Order: sequence, then C-alpha cells, then structure tokens
Amino acid sequence: MIAVITYDAPHRKTQDILYKLILNGYSDLHLVVIPWKSRKNHQPIFFHRPFERIETTTEAMCSRLNIDFTRVEIENLNPFFNKQSFDHIIIGGAGILPEDVVKHHKLINGHPGYLPNVKGLDAFKWAIYHGQPIGATTHYVSDQTDEGELIEKRLVPVYFEDTFHSVAYRPYETEIDMLVHAIYRIDQDLAPFESLADNRYQANRRMPHHIELVMMKRFERLRENSPSYKLVP
Repeated sequence: MIAVITYDAPHRKTQDILYKLILNGYSDLHLVVIPWKSRKNHQPIFFHRPFERIETTTEAMCSRLNIDFTRVEIENLNPFFNKQSFDHIIIGGAGILPEDVVKHHKLINGHPGYLPNVKGLDAFKWAIYHGQPIGATTHYVSDQTDEGELIEKRLVPVYFEDTFHSVAYRPYETEIDMLVHAIYRIDQDLAPFESLADNRYQANRRMPHHIELVMMKRFERLRENSPSYKLVP
C-alpha cells in the first residue's frame, strides 16, 4: 500500500500525484490527511508553480478516486505510521514534519530543484539567479532541508522559444512524474541512495521582489543562449 501525506484542503500537487499514480496502475492508495495551517501569503512578481486545483473536499475526492483516507494530527503521525504497514510514503503536501516521523520512516519527497545545488524555497528561480542547473530531485527526507538519500535527479532543458512560465512548469511536471517513478526505482533497486548532504550549498528562502527582477533578466539571457527545440534531436 502507498500512503500520500497531504493537507486537509484542495491541493494541486496532491491531486496530480494521485491522478498519475492511478493512471500508472497503482490502486492500493491511502491518503494521510493533516490539518491545513495558514501561512504568511507571499505574493511573488512572477509565479512559477501551477496553483489551479479542483475545489473539492477530501471526502469527495477520495470517494471519486475510490481511495481511503485517515485524518491525523501532525504530532500523531509517527505513532500512526508505526501501526501501519505502508510499502511507500510519498509527501504530497506537509510543510515541516516532526523529527520523529523523519527519523523513523522513509518518506519520499519531490523537490523542484537539482540537489544539492539548489536547496530550499523558490528553487527554480534561485537556479536561474545563481546560474545553477535547472531540474528536479526525489529523495528520502532527513532532518536537514533537502538532504537525505537520493532516489533520482533529472535536468530540465531550456529552449530559445521558451517563455519563463513554459520553463517554470517543467520542473513541476518532472517532479510529479519522478515521485511516481520513485516507487519503481526503489522496488527495482535502481535508486542510488547516496547522501545529498553538501555544505557548499545553503537552503534558500523566498526570493525577494528586487531579486526576482534581476532573475528575470538573467532568464532572458539564458533563453537567448539556449538551443532551438527544433534543432534538438
């Protein structure tokens, strides 16, 4: 059985993970639902993650997709998982999880950045700003931000014909695909599980507006110096 941790609120990433799991033949799914907690609403100049979602309740979504769910307070996640026999646990949406959960359970996380080069928030934007590779990574989480054990990482291309948003959605779509593919890689012993710890790179915070403007200029230079998708074999 595969568990997916998510918020008790409509959540685009969770919805996409569930759809892709089901379409890839995974039917023994269980949604582990934790309370939604409001956070300070950062409003970027340039949005880089899809946020449109189907506005439906947890009950309605699980009924329509024919999957079970359990509501669990976040501080009770560790004892809950201790009593279960899940083969894999995927993080759909969770924020910062308690240390005991991370320590005692293998949690699969998707990160929209190429680790260890780009850690933390707004990874796509910071990759452009710092001239780092653009990509996505799946890994088992640890108590350090975006470290743990590597499952897979992929680079994401940039083409001359791209817009900022056409590139920005690629790490997201790649991340969803990799989260589902992570199950296959783990089961087939294809995951390297090498440590992602690297002190050369620090976790980023949300990108301030004045740096976003610089980032966008750097994106244009990156795009202009990228190959045409028509010429890529």
